[in-house]
Amino acid sequence: MYCRKTLFQGFIYIYQIKYYFCDKFVCLLVILNVLKMRVKQMIMRFFPIFQWAKTYDAQAAVGDVIAGITIALTLIPQSIAYASLAGFPPQYGLYSSFIGPIIYAFIGTCAQINMGPAAILSLLTFSYTNGTNADFGILLTFFSGIVQLIAGIGQLGFLVEFISLPVVSGFTSAAAFLIGTSQVKDLLGIRFSSDTFLTTWKKLFLNLGHTRLNDTMLSVGCCTFLYIMKSLKDIKIKINTETERGRRNDFIMKKFLWFIGVARNATVVALATVTAYLVYEDINNPFLLTGPIVPGLPEIRPPPFETTVGNKTYTSGEMISHLGAGIIVVPLVALLGNIAVVKVFSKGKKIDATQEILAIGVCNLVSGFFQSMVVNGPFSRSAVSHASGVRTPGSGIYTGLLVIFTLLVLTPYFYFIPRAVLASVIVMAVVQMVDTAILKKLWKHSRLDLFTLTGTFVLSLCLGMEFGLICGVGIDAVLLLYYHSRPPLEVDYVDNGVLPAHFAIHPVGGLYFAGAERVRSKLVSLQHPAPATTDGEAAAQPTTAPRILVVYCDSLYRLDYTFMQSIRMLVLDWSQNGRVIWCDAKDTIKHQLKGVLTDPIFCERSDLKSHMIFNTAPKTTTA
Repeated sequence: MYCRKTLFQGFIYIYQIKYYFCDKFVCLLVILNVLKMRVKQMIMRFFPIFQWAKTYDAQAAVGDVIAGITIALTLIPQSIAYASLAGFPPQYGLYSSFIGPIIYAFIGTCAQINMGPAAILSLLTFSYTNGTNADFGILLTFFSGIVQLIAGIGQLGFLVEFISLPVVSGFTSAAAFLIGTSQVKDLLGIRFSSDTFLTTWKKLFLNLGHTRLNDTMLSVGCCTFLYIMKSLKDIKIKINTETERGRRNDFIMKKFLWFIGVARNATVVALATVTAYLVYEDINNPFLLTGPIVPGLPEIRPPPFETTVGNKTYTSGEMISHLGAGIIVVPLVALLGNIAVVKVFSKGKKIDATQEILAIGVCNLVSGFFQSMVVNGPFSRSAVSHASGVRTPGSGIYTGLLVIFTLLVLTPYFYFIPRAVLASVIVMAVVQMVDTAILKKLWKHSRLDLFTLTGTFVLSLCLGMEFGLICGVGIDAVLLLYYHSRPPLEVDYVDNGVLPAHFAIHPVGGLYFAGAERVRSKLVSLQHPAPATTDGEAAAQPTTAPRILVVYCDSLYRLDYTFMQSIRMLVLDWSQNGRVIWCDAKDTIKHQLKGVLTDPIFCERSDLKSHMIFNTAPKTTTA
């Protein structure tokens, strides 16, 4: 009997153990499945390529190939020129032009963006690395990627929204002037070193006697050629489009003229290079040439945290100290450009700003291991990509492959590229950066913003790009505080016979510390016999009427601490011979007011009359 009972209990224990482990196993499977789905969602979000690859077909591939080749024809000559603008050997421009587009193809969200060097970033890089070597620029790229990743992970992209359009316009226009100024010496074939806007023009006038006629004539010819080729797309050719053949010929002609215009940089560089090669002389060469370019792909290695310039060796701390504010300013400007492009081409769709910030951060972080300059997706190349019929970010793969081919095969021929033609490419590219259209709009609609734009522009030219940007944001902040110190607050005296005579105010949005004293003074003045009903207007009220102030809070969302303390003093002033009623206050506003007032009077609009009649006697409501 005992054995049978023990055996029976053993079976029960085994069943319970089995049930226990089965239950835990099922729970584990559920948890693993949830984790799997979560990881899949994270991968799909961080690698958008897995989303658009599902519907990628031959038609999309053709569009991306055409766009990729077109962008490469624009990017290759630009990258060589921008490396010179940054003060680096030409190959570093090409190093910056292949890994970024390939990485962005996997993690980018905007099909039109093509990562690579940009004029503004090259100018900023020069301002922080002038007098050093390319290692400083590579380290700046690496740290720019880190800063951008931190901004993406911390979802700090909203900070870019604090840079207004007038500040951006003034900043980019100043950058265009600075870039153009830096290239004038190469346009004229003059050799001298300079760093600031004023210094460059001073040295330019002092060295005008050393102008080289051949380089000057080549520059004029190249700029004219580039302008004409850019204008080809606007030519109206009369072709009979009533027939199918006519429509086809019209389409082919428009595409041909458009492609010629898009490939203008590559065309003019190729023609000038052939010309320089044919007239080349060892001693008295008629043109200043680019010189030798290191062929092949860059060595993949960690960013340099130690380097030697001349006879001085810089440690990592000294390199970071030399870069200074550039570690923050350069990635911020790069982010600003990318997000602006994404907004333009989003076509009203919701954009994933966080993913875009992470994408540019990863591109710069990885590019730092490929000896690259700081990269982003400038609007000029994005517009070309859009006009090329790009379908997906995958076009960057084809652009990157063409740049790799150029590094492996074509670099020996770049020796003969005249410096004048590269300067012409840069100057004609930055001319369109000067935003003149906004001046008329600001003068007509918002002249105070015109002051912000002008201040940013002048300070950027005189003090430097980073100081101009910071001062522009500072001017905007001062104007913003000025507006906050004068919040719109209309005061009405209501005596319509339906409600007891009272004052009514309708605050909108939030009330903050900057305008606390001004608002309090305005409301306290209502207790005088002839209070102001609006700014500059007055109306006589019966001095014997009860002093009732009704604050309609239906559009009020926030009060800061300073303003709440000011409200406490306001209610104290009114409690001597009146009271304050808070109508339609939200729960958050009620909670804030209860923290500084004792028994504040709250009511709904429908119960306002009864509260006004019930609370006829003056009541102390302050803590």
